Amino acid sequence: MSEKNDAVAVRANAILREFAPIFDIPLNVSIEVGRMRLRVRELIKLSPESVIELKKPAGEPFDICVNGVPVARGEVIAVEQSSGVRVVEVNKPGGMGI
Repeated sequence: MSEKNDAVAVRANAILREFAPIFDIPLNVSIEVGRMRLRVRELIKLSPESVIELKKPAGEPFDICVNGVPVARGEVIAVEQSSGVRVVEVNKPGGMGI
């Protein structure tokens, strides 16, 4: 490893130690499928088997939000008996409201 890489690794470790106290702060993570507006008359007509059509094209990745802010995009996958989300893109700081 070069001296430059060593210096970067030392600095990265120092940053990790500096921010260690915040690593255990819980954050609210949500997966946003889409948003839409319904009129009250449409809302009260909803029943099992109702379909709410979204403007987002089928197959497009979903937004992964932390405390309401989009930070990544992902796709739904099956994980044993549950659902999960595979991250396909992570937003750069300053992008998408970050």
